[in-house]
Amino acid sequence: MMRKTLKFVLLTILILALTLTFFSCRTSAYWQKQSNETQKQNANTQKTNGSEKYIVYAALNSSGNLITHPAEGEPEATAAYAVVGYTGLVAELVIPATYNSLNVTKVLVATPYSDYYCYRDGAAYTGDDARLANQTVVTSITFGSNVTFVGAGVCAGMVNLTTVHFEHVQAGITHTNAFLGISPTITYAS
Repeated sequence: MMRKTLKFVLLTILILALTLTFFSCRTSAYWQKQSNETQKQNANTQKTNGSEKYIVYAALNSSGNLITHPAEGEPEATAAYAVVGYTGLVAELVIPATYNSLNVTKVLVATPYSDYYCYRDGAAYTGDDARLANQTVVTSITFGSNVTFVGAGVCAGMVNLTTVHFEHVQAGITHTNAFLGISPTITYAS
């Protein structure tokens, strides 16, 4: 009787071991397939950066000036946008080449935001002062290919800013005194 019980227990263990091995191999093969498919996908880093939805934009007219709220009547037509602030906590700030299908051409100071047509993440923005100056979260800024002007003092006091990259050639960029009090490494598109 003891011998029959021992054979039964050993047979049960063998069946369990084979079953587990079969399911383990199938799961491992499935994971390997998913891993291979994931490696073949290309990530769009601009979309995944996360800083873009926290950028505050202001409307510019055809002369490149900020559009102020009129006392009455219709606002001037928007020809382009300027970046005027940042409310995010993403350290790698990426300023896009376009916003709302128009070029982002400048980075300026424009406060109070209620005096201008300002937007953040597709909605009107009249919130707190979000200037880049003295911002301590940002460690790097990439300026989109349409940005050709960064106003004086815009990035002053950004003590943690170490790298700045312009996706535009150096000859077409104006940023005199934009980085007062700091010395980030600045590079340009070739």
